[in-house]
Amino acid sequence: MKTKKRAEFFRDCRDLLSLIHRRRPTAIPAALVTALLESAFPFVNILFGARILDRLLAGGEGVMELVGWMVALDFVLGCGSRVLRWSCRAEALTADELSMAAVAEKCLTMDYQQLETQSIMDKLTRAGEGVTAQGDLFSFLWSLSELLGHGLTVLYALAAVSLLFLPADLPAGGEGWVRALNSPWAALAALVLALAAPLACVPLVRRKNRLSRELHQRSLDGNRRFSTYLSIACDYQLGKDIRTYAMDGMYFAKQDRFWVGFLDLFRKYNFRRSAVQGLIAVVNLATVLIAYLFVGLKAMAGLITVGMVSMQVGAITALAGAVRQAVELIGRVDLQRKYLKEYTEFLAIPSEKYNGTLPVEKRDDGDYDLEFRDVSFRYPNQEQWSLRHVTCRLPKGRKLAVVGPNGAGKTTFIKLLCRLYDPTEGAILLNGIDIRKYDYGEYLSLLSVVFQDFKLFSMKLGESVASSADYDPRRVWECLEKAGMRGRVERMEKGLDTGLFQQEEDGVELSGGEGQKLAIARALYKDAPVVILDEPTAALDPVSEYEIYSRFGEMTAGKTSVYISHRMSSCRFCDVVFVFDGGTIVQQGSHEALLAQDGLYSRLWQAQAQYY
Repeated sequence: MKTKKRAEFFRDCRDLLSLIHRRRPTAIPAALVTALLESAFPFVNILFGARILDRLLAGGEGVMELVGWMVALDFVLGCGSRVLRWSCRAEALTADELSMAAVAEKCLTMDYQQLETQSIMDKLTRAGEGVTAQGDLFSFLWSLSELLGHGLTVLYALAAVSLLFLPADLPAGGEGWVRALNSPWAALAALVLALAAPLACVPLVRRKNRLSRELHQRSLDGNRRFSTYLSIACDYQLGKDIRTYAMDGMYFAKQDRFWVGFLDLFRKYNFRRSAVQGLIAVVNLATVLIAYLFVGLKAMAGLITVGMVSMQVGAITALAGAVRQAVELIGRVDLQRKYLKEYTEFLAIPSEKYNGTLPVEKRDDGDYDLEFRDVSFRYPNQEQWSLRHVTCRLPKGRKLAVVGPNGAGKTTFIKLLCRLYDPTEGAILLNGIDIRKYDYGEYLSLLSVVFQDFKLFSMKLGESVASSADYDPRRVWECLEKAGMRGRVERMEKGLDTGLFQQEEDGVELSGGEGQKLAIARALYKDAPVVILDEPTAALDPVSEYEIYSRFGEMTAGKTSVYISHRMSSCRFCDVVFVFDGGTIVQQGSHEALLAQDGLYSRLWQAQAQYY
């Protein structure tokens, strides 16, 4: 590695180890001790085996004592390393779960405006694949542990091989090639040759790692497409449309085109990888042949004992194998580091939104004054303005309607009010203070919202209304009553304990209107001083819609309420109407006052009134 890359390698390894330590403090010590024990284990048999063989050839005195020591050490080292490995395996399962849990936690806590962008979604995909493509954090730690173990093996083996450098007494007639074999220089030459073979594998290993990285990069888009295809095929909520419009043929055709390209790429990678693996195997065989040739010649010359032959062949083979595997592991660790770096970089994405520290004043009278002051906004990577120079005050404790044609900026208006986005220009004020200066969580506590594309989650019905596992059943029933959903829930066998959707045991599927009523009940349970309803009756039948309208005053009594709808009849229940068009407020006033004007509101009202 070049100096810059080497520094990056060690820095990333340090950061990953720090992350592992914060999550599982016992994992690193366990991995280190495991490496120490497992690397020492083979040399117990190599060293004691050589001594036992020499004792047997010399008459057998003291053999059983050596066998006893060997068995005892094997038992201690073997059991210790196995227990630690099993312990580390349990750590691995937990570490894997924690890795993905950290991704989920990051997604839940990062700015909404970031999560909605394509670049962040790409980084999210890379983060997930970074954890799974070459192993999780624990696999990285285990690779480092194995690398340390091979380093210790090299030290043990060098200590054993050093005996070959000690000249032996020349046997009678030991001249010429025997004297040359007895020289330390001959031992050094043999050792260099034995190590040269695995070191020659370095370019091959790097080539294999580059191929693996290339496959990952090129298949990233394919994996995302495959995940999308799989989720479409397995989502029962999409099954009606797929079957009604016979879309399975188009689906299979797209999937087949994906598989043809992806499998072709995978075959090319495996062919090249197999070729590299074959070359590495040939090089490894050369190492073993060198060891046997040199040690065998010394034994034939009478320079070492039979036991020494066994020990030295084992030590040289272990040394060369450890060097070879260490070279491979360095490449694997580097590859894992690069994959996991995408994971750690995702977790390190900074928040773009300023999070203030001012507490929100707690008021029993709901006296919270909200104001848009010359607010303009456009979405990231968009040139067109979604809102332009919007100035208005939300009358506290009053009912406000927001109307206008599609694309007029109504939903964007609500997203800014909820601070899912911050204004590009201008400011939104709460009691005269920019909402960006307030603590974000405390500010959101003021808002109960039913979004146009609201979502319900797979959990018990009571938990869904309360957004909590700990809730007041009496309050839940009251909110269900106000939302017109109580009778339906009372007919359910398990009542508030009924699971929602098929993911829950005996879960029920709600109709669109029932789901909308449940979302309204959820907003009412929060009991926030500002209630925002974005198309809250779009999926309701006329009777249910009338019931919601008639209860609207009761549901939002004493609260500031913002009501967005394409149904102009809802405006009659509101005190003030804001009419949006082209991203700005073109009219505002009461329903009667706006009808008296010859403007957009009157035209929208007349367009719908002719059908009633």
